[in-house]
Amino acid sequence: MIFSKFKWNESSLLELTRPKSAYIYYRTTRFNLLTGFPEVYRLDLFLKRLDEMKIQDKVKNPTVFHLYYELGLILMGLGHTVDENAPIAIEIEYETKRFKKIPKGRIDNLPLKSLERPTWSEYKEAFNRIQEHLLDGNCYQVNLTYPFEFVTEEYIDPRDICDFFFSRKGVGAYAHATFLGDEMFLSNSPECLFRYRDDKIFTMPIKGTARRGKGWKKEWEKMLHDPKEEGELNMITDLLRNDLNRLESPRARVLKQRVPLLVPGLLHQSSVLSVELGQPLSLLKTIECLFPGGSVTGAPKKRVMEIIQETERYSRGLYTGSTLLCLGDRKIANINIRTATISTGDRLWKYGAGGGITLLSKATSEYQEMEAKVASFLTLLKTPGY
Repeated sequence: MIFSKFKWNESSLLELTRPKSAYIYYRTTRFNLLTGFPEVYRLDLFLKRLDEMKIQDKVKNPTVFHLYYELGLILMGLGHTVDENAPIAIEIEYETKRFKKIPKGRIDNLPLKSLERPTWSEYKEAFNRIQEHLLDGNCYQVNLTYPFEFVTEEYIDPRDICDFFFSRKGVGAYAHATFLGDEMFLSNSPECLFRYRDDKIFTMPIKGTARRGKGWKKEWEKMLHDPKEEGELNMITDLLRNDLNRLESPRARVLKQRVPLLVPGLLHQSSVLSVELGQPLSLLKTIECLFPGGSVTGAPKKRVMEIIQETERYSRGLYTGSTLLCLGDRKIANINIRTATISTGDRLWKYGAGGGITLLSKATSEYQEMEAKVASFLTLLKTPGY
């Protein structure tokens, strides 16, 4: 059983079923999820296919691409830092699509118990190493993240997980779920890597986080006057403008400079940018220019990705990668933050969280922000204790 579900609007889901083809891509092979067999298939053949697809094209069947963060390392010329056996991307072409009302869940909560999480001492050590890079002028901002691991005592049917998840209020605008038979992706992403519509590409980077209560407008006023938060978003907005200009130079426009974004328990700031396309654009070039999102790397992008590899020392995988939905002439790609990878048989959940580090950052505040992002996800799932 393989399926994907996407939040479509506040009252409905897009459900994709009956896969026509489904592959996991590696460096030199791909694994056929429908037959269970590996096939010799070089990664450059996958990239060639993406190059032949135009973002303006209308696809015959709904197609979902899960792009792992490690694909971005390869495209950036940092493939030597990626494990040879690491998955790079997943592609699923579906035969059936239907729009459904938001379901009512059969379960009341998801009782996750914590297994592994970063300690304060290891976080502070990594934070200090990044501060040294910032002081040396190697970068301006670095997104530092860590994995958090959880387990459920009993097996929970993936369909029940999906129904409960999408029934919750506060599900992100780019939320989605995909079940692959023994692995599941569950993303509550509020962030857009890009959307294609009417010969324009839009992107919406998110940077800056504060805990919020009922009086979020006071928190917003405080954030607006915080030079650290302002600088953090401005740097990434400028990075995204340059990324868009690599698609169509020099046409990128900042439509909204700094606007609030509310998610469960948190307040973010974001900006909105767009570029108008004047000629056919390949899907590969779009991905090469925009992926991975600047908000989950930092600036300058390639150098900070090197620093991240040296500092984090774990594979991010789907977390901070992107999921791209191709539906007719629509192309919608999120950034997979607030995202869990679930081994359903082992009942293990792996969730990533982190934040941008600048010279104005304080280790205690950044550590608390990371914990707040974990708490936001667990609160959405009604995990006991949150």
